Amino acid sequence: MLRYDWDVLKREFLTGSYKSLKEFAEAKGVHYGTLRNKAKDWLKERQQITQEKNQAILEKTLERQIEEAVDYNAWHVRVWDKFLQLVWAALHDEKTIKTKDGKYNVYVLERLANVMEKVQKGQRLALGLDENKEDHSEQLLGRIREIVAALWEDDQEDNDKEVGYC
Repeated sequence: MLRYDWDVLKREFLTGSYKSLKEFAEAKGVHYGTLRNKAKDWLKERQQITQEKNQAILEKTLERQIEEAVDYNAWHVRVWDKFLQLVWAALHDEKTIKTKDGKYNVYVLERLANVMEKVQKGQRLALGLDENKEDHSEQLLGRIREIVAALWEDDQEDNDKEVGYC
């Protein structure tokens, strides 16, 4: 009578891609009846291992997708930060924000405020923050708009005085 290393055979069956015990018995040269008696729970065990393997694959896939999404969002935040740096630099450049006669260029300030608003929305989206929540930055942006409007009015009044309307 042949002696089989049942532990090795079980491991091969559980990790192999055999469709049935009969196919495995034929591939290994083991009498099917003997194998069937010895391997009563192997099919259930292989099914359990397959489910665990599929679950692990799913979890790893989800982890990688999450990492990719995080990397993508981090990239977006860096891009929006660069835009914000450009706005900041423009706000501190006298040539950009003032006219030749030394007055604030309201058009440029308004455009910078619009860019800043878009940057803020982009950053909030990239960070996954609720865009419906009004926060301090939104209020600050409103204040900047009020300042631009006030500067615009002051500039118009100065122009009216120069022309002689007042």
